[in-house]
Amino acid sequence: MKAIYFSSFGGPEVLQYGEIPNPSAGPDRLIILVKAVSLNAADYKMRNGYLKIAGDPVFPRIPGSDFAGIVKETGDGVTLFKPCDKVYGFIPTISGEQGAMAELVVASKHLVRHLPEGMAFEEAAALPAAALTALNGLRNGGNLSGKSVLVNGATGGVGHFAVQLARAQGARVTAMCSSRNADLALKLGASEVIDYKTTDPETLGKKFDLILDAYGLMKRAGVYRLLKRKGVYASTLFFGSNLAAALVQFFSGKKLASAGMRSWQLDFEEIESYFTRGQLHPVVENTFPLKSAADAFRLSEGGKSRGKIVVRI
Repeated sequence: MKAIYFSSFGGPEVLQYGEIPNPSAGPDRLIILVKAVSLNAADYKMRNGYLKIAGDPVFPRIPGSDFAGIVKETGDGVTLFKPCDKVYGFIPTISGEQGAMAELVVASKHLVRHLPEGMAFEEAAALPAAALTALNGLRNGGNLSGKSVLVNGATGGVGHFAVQLARAQGARVTAMCSSRNADLALKLGASEVIDYKTTDPETLGKKFDLILDAYGLMKRAGVYRLLKRKGVYASTLFFGSNLAAALVQFFSGKKLASAGMRSWQLDFEEIESYFTRGQLHPVVENTFPLKSAADAFRLSEGGKSRGKIVVRI
């Protein structure tokens, strides 16, 4: 099969396009004809060697954790899927599994879902890691109805889902992004947009019940000043707690939390329900053919793309 793979850690230049042996289905596994794969930060961090799995690396490695496609074959123990079913899902490549940036991928039945009615392959491939991360990050704020939420990196992969999900849950959403993306943030459901390049949010005199930092680089001192009493800051790059953070939480209730991905079945179901109700729409403005995946990685690592970047196969 044709695939994108790398045989050493490094930048986009280490990615190769060529032939890799076809995979085989084991128990509780499916072989899927891949139609689309979306990129996440974890994909290029794994390729760079920043997210090495335990032990010596095994090459070649195929990147790509989020995918959508058509079931080709099922292994023993798979009863909910059959050949020709349209599906999407997630591959935990960080644990050492081969990714989906290939014509075929092997996936666990526990991390595969039927494609919701009306959802395109590109949209489905954009969902898993980013949308589930946004959903889990927002959970730190509890019931968001009537609450004020600030989303930093509001038009990126995780952020554009967070804006929509917070709005769908009844929050008043302030989006922080570049001015050139203000139109998209408002379209996604933000009631106000802050240009991070020209405006320090602390100067606006606003405080928030929840800050979801999808970009992950807000400074802790500034975060505390922006939070209401008992407010929560959730970051996709959670920098841990310390004695000072513990004391702040004890006296003011202000909390630091992680916005990591959770992939329970009920999480997938919740994401799908927002889509079917028209409250969640994956933004895919940049697509690439498989052989040009290195260009997709370069765009992703530049950090300026809107929504998700998808490789078509």
